[in-house]
Amino acid sequence: MLRKKVPLPRFALHLGPHVIKSAASVKLLGLHLDRELRWHQQEAAILAKGHAWLSRVARIARASRGIGARNMRRLYLGVCVPGLLYAADLCLAPPPSTRKLFLYGKKPQQRGFMKKLRTIQRRAALAITGALSSTPTDVLDAYANLLPVAHLVDKVRFGAALRLATLAPSHPLHEAVHDAA
Repeated sequence: MLRKKVPLPRFALHLGPHVIKSAASVKLLGLHLDRELRWHQQEAAILAKGHAWLSRVARIARASRGIGARNMRRLYLGVCVPGLLYAADLCLAPPPSTRKLFLYGKKPQQRGFMKKLRTIQRRAALAITGALSSTPTDVLDAYANLLPVAHLVDKVRFGAALRLATLAPSHPLHEAVHDAA
């Protein structure tokens, strides 16, 4: 049986007169990194961004006097999705081949995270279409012309892989990416 290891005590780093205190997590280039690379803080930040975006935009997406469905969809795909899936190629594991695991993720905590991402997209699709809340999610995605969340995450992941694969030979990462392929 595998057990979670007891975390080692972290001590402050003394560099001359400066003291650098140990932290449980740190934000670097927009990513929340923790000591064990578990991505829990990053997932919480992603969900907070999505819910904050939806609460702001829900006011301007009213069916009676709000912006149209086309502009709402553009706003969602142009602002919310890039913010939600920033660095998804790092913090979201690639899905396995079976359909159930493909839709819900590989690990139990990732299944819960993907469900929460689907909830955010469902709320956005409801705002885009103005449909009733009892409408099935698949139908909402089809009417709003949105990809399912699992495919949207894959699209972002493939885009990141394509950018890495097409690096110029003069780029510092070109050799490392070429060796990894």
